[in-house]
Amino acid sequence: MNNTTFQRRSFHIWIVLVCGAVVWNILVAQIANPGYNDKSLFRGAAGITTGAVQQSYTLNKYGTVAQQSAPLSIAIPLANRMLFTIASSAGMSKADTSKLQGIADTRVSLSYALPGDKFWMTIGASLPTGKTKLTSSELETSTKISQTALGLRIPIFGQGLNVNGGVAYASALTRRLVFGLGLSYAYRGNYEPINTTTISYDPGEEISVNVGIDFITYSKVARLSVDLSTAYSFEDRLNDKKIFHAGPRAIFLGVYSLKTGTFTHQLTARVRYRQQNTYITDSVSTTYDAGVQVEGQYSLTHQLNEWLVASAVGEVKYYTPDQLLISGQLVESGNAEIGSVGGDLLFLVSDVVSPTLGVRYAIGNITIDDISYELTGFEVNIGLRVSF
Repeated sequence: MNNTTFQRRSFHIWIVLVCGAVVWNILVAQIANPGYNDKSLFRGAAGITTGAVQQSYTLNKYGTVAQQSAPLSIAIPLANRMLFTIASSAGMSKADTSKLQGIADTRVSLSYALPGDKFWMTIGASLPTGKTKLTSSELETSTKISQTALGLRIPIFGQGLNVNGGVAYASALTRRLVFGLGLSYAYRGNYEPINTTTISYDPGEEISVNVGIDFITYSKVARLSVDLSTAYSFEDRLNDKKIFHAGPRAIFLGVYSLKTGTFTHQLTARVRYRQQNTYITDSVSTTYDAGVQVEGQYSLTHQLNEWLVASAVGEVKYYTPDQLLISGQLVESGNAEIGSVGGDLLFLVSDVVSPTLGVRYAIGNITIDDISYELTGFEVNIGLRVSF
């Protein structure tokens, strides 16, 4: 390991240790005098959420890309201002005749709201419980299920240890307008992606900044939220050699909701813009285009009776392609035009138990590694929320 790499890793570890020390001191203070009661900021957050999801897409000229997944998440308030969460999923994926199955990486996080409720601190980690060291068949499956446009619940099973820390600030500018600002840093550890050779892949660390506003009308029937996130990543390394540098990216998210009688309308728009990516071969850097991803969604929600809430959902996705360098060849991937419709049901069984049911049907086209496919697909999901 050269001196530059050692210094870079030492700096990253130092940041993680500092964040950990700050959160540890807060945790010790809260445990010493927890005072957890009904005034907790996280009242109602404690609970377990689980379910089962079946997603399947038929790609002409290829076959079926399908996934069955079972997500599980647990949220536990440790004190009035502190929340601990843990989440993971088990799944089985199929791409034509190849398969990939196992448990995904486990996500844990600890959040703390400082007195005054304007600053929020979070430290988290993605524990390497997911499958790595993929076979050639599993790698084929991974290429298909990782396509963002398909929206599979487990796009990637394992990526090694990741640790992140962040701080957010929010303040009311007026009685109806709230401003927020956030900063986060993510450390990404190395892992072995394939099992055929000794290859250590080290994804680049990331720094991100987030700014947003939330506005509610005087009558409280309409609400507008606008959020802008920007991120900068450091170089990816393969066996300690720089090979790839993802371009800076920006994500815009806008949500408008309107209540009319017993109906709630919600319109969501999301745009992901990424600058060119850089591939590095023998110290020679070459830039290639990164795709722009645009998504729009409309939902209509209505409470049918005291125990049942129904929603109708429509969504469109338009993605331009990424240019990828694979085995020395330039290919385009990720281009997509997909529309979907569906619905959700929320069963208000009790204050403790809340089952859900959702269905989706999708149609469109997608390009993967220079090959264009027409696709049709569906999703069925059932969920269960148990509060305590």
